[in-house]
Amino acid sequence: MLDNDKVKEVLEDVGWSKIIEVVAETFIEEAEGRTVSPAKMIMDIPEYENDYRVMPSCMLKYPYCGTKIISANSGNRKRGLPLAIGSYILNDVITQESLLCCRAEEITAYRTAAATAVAVDELSREDSKILGIIGVGKQAYYHIPAILSVRKGIEKIYVNDINERNIDWDVLQNFPVKVYGTHKEILLKESDIVVTLTPTREPHIFKEDIDFDREMMIAAVGGDSEHKIEIHEEVLPMVDHFSDSYLQVSHTGIVHRAIKDGLMKIGDLKSLGDYMIGKAGIYEGKKVKMYLSTGVALQDLAMSRLIYENIGKYL
Repeated sequence: MLDNDKVKEVLEDVGWSKIIEVVAETFIEEAEGRTVSPAKMIMDIPEYENDYRVMPSCMLKYPYCGTKIISANSGNRKRGLPLAIGSYILNDVITQESLLCCRAEEITAYRTAAATAVAVDELSREDSKILGIIGVGKQAYYHIPAILSVRKGIEKIYVNDINERNIDWDVLQNFPVKVYGTHKEILLKESDIVVTLTPTREPHIFKEDIDFDREMMIAAVGGDSEHKIEIHEEVLPMVDHFSDSYLQVSHTGIVHRAIKDGLMKIGDLKSLGDYMIGKAGIYEGKKVKMYLSTGVALQDLAMSRLIYENIGKYL
């Protein structure tokens, strides 16, 4: 079992450019129908403030398949443990022999940030200057370098967290771009790219908070299940929105509520992968673009493949 330190060591050596490249490939391969990746199975256990997620996948161009088993555990902060905690098993797709077993926390952090970076590269303006991060937990410190690797013109980063004590300014000041704390209203008004990383159960961004006449891109990353919603469902009809998974996005809080309220239909959903391969009718030309992240098992598989194929010199 590789621990998180070893996983991080390998992925840092591989570098963000390669990580983002292999995650981008998962969007394309799924859109082209060359994957096997059922929707994640989520077993809610509210009595213990957590859930249990099983995420298998296979990308047919590589000789691997694998499964991540992970929990989103809101009570773990009180225990001094990660919010997301789990493991990954990589198998030979032909023999099903287990090839690699590792902790999944770092895999999840890297792949989530890399997937957002893919969306930023596809949907945001190339000349974007200001990045805004709402929710400064663990994911923020991975999203910043991932996004800076695809938008090298970023000159300023705004951050906002409901609990300012969560912000690790020592880490943030190590990034090559100056980071400023600010009010959410200013962040939403001035940022060219906004990433929300908040596991909230009620929305905190509403239609009146967004200028739909200004070109910008929003990545909604925290609302990855039916019980989580960061952005009010009334926003969806106002933006061009693209998800990482048709199968999973309909079960997110924002889409679930939008369909329930009659603001959209299942047929209105679009995937980032379809956009990347140029599928007709996928783009409506609205000024605000939104990426709806649910966390796809194929991305975890890509990370575990990178680790397996580069772990030799570390053993």
